[in-house]
Amino acid sequence: MRKGFEKLIFARLFSILLFAIIISSGCSTFNFNPNQPGKDTAEANLLAVPVLPGKFLIRVAPYVFLSDFEIKKDLPLFDELAKLRDQVYGDLKLPESSTMIQVYLFEDREKYDKFMVSKYPKLPSRRAFFVAQTRGVGRSEDLLIYTYWGERVAQDLRHELTHALLHSVLKDVPLWLDEGLAEYYELPPDKKGINRQHVEHLRKDLNNDFKPDLIRLELMDEVGKMNRAEYRESWAWVHYFLHSTPENKKVLLAFMQTLRENPSPGSLREKLIEVIQLPESELQNHIMKLNLPSAEKVRIPAGS
Repeated sequence: MRKGFEKLIFARLFSILLFAIIISSGCSTFNFNPNQPGKDTAEANLLAVPVLPGKFLIRVAPYVFLSDFEIKKDLPLFDELAKLRDQVYGDLKLPESSTMIQVYLFEDREKYDKFMVSKYPKLPSRRAFFVAQTRGVGRSEDLLIYTYWGERVAQDLRHELTHALLHSVLKDVPLWLDEGLAEYYELPPDKKGINRQHVEHLRKDLNNDFKPDLIRLELMDEVGKMNRAEYRESWAWVHYFLHSTPENKKVLLAFMQTLRENPSPGSLREKLIEVIQLPESELQNHIMKLNLPSAEKVRIPAGS
C-alpha cells in the first residue's frame, strides 16, 4: 500500500549506524486550529513517537534494512530482493536508479503497529507501508518502508519495494497502476505475475455479474478507499497489459516512459482503446484463460 506523496518536513538525527533515523517535525504534524492542543503538547506527543529500529543494518543495494533484532545477511530473501530492481526496471524498460531506499523492519506486529499509529495516525491498518517524505522545500525525497518480520514479510517487502523503485524514477504513478504493479511484483519471478487467489476471486466475481471498469479505477486517488476487489482488478489489468498481446504491452511501456517526465499523462484506457475497442471484455477473457500455478503454502523466512 502506498501513502500519498505527502509533503513533510523533518529533522535528521544521526546514529552510529552510518545514517540518520528520521522523526517528523514539520508543519503537517501540527494542527493550528485553536481548539487543538498547544505547541508544547504537540511537541510532547511528537517526542512520544516510538523510536525507529536501527541497532542492526544490512545493505543490499539500493536498499538499507534496519532492525533492532539480528537478521542473517545470507538469507535467500535478500538475494531475491536484490534481483527485484532488475526485474521491475527490465520488464518496464525503465532506467535504473541508485536512490537509497530505507527499510525499517520491526520485530513483531505489535511494535510496528504502535509506531505507525503514533507516527501516521491517519493511515489505515496495513502490514506494511511505503512513504515518500520530502526533506524540505525544493529538496529531494526520502523513500521509506515500514513493516515487521512476519510470515508474509517476503511478499510485503516485494510489494512495498516495487512502490519505492517506481517512485525513484517516475514523477508519479496513478494509484490503480501503482497498486496493480506492486501486486504483480510481490510474487516471485517464477510465478510470472499470476496470483492464484486473485484469479480465483475474479472468476467467481465474473460469474456473479462483476464487470471490470478501468475508468472507475483511474478515478481513484486515495489508497484508503481501495478494497480488495479493486486491488485484484488493478493486478488483473497489469497482467493483461504485460501478457496479452505485444501491442497492449507497448501501450503500457509507452505510458511508463511518459510518467518519467509527466506526472499527469491522462488516461491509460484512452491510449489502450486506440489498439483495442473493448478492453474490459478482453480482460474478462484474459482472466478466464489464465493457467493457474499449483497452490503453495506461504513462505516463511528462516534464520532471523
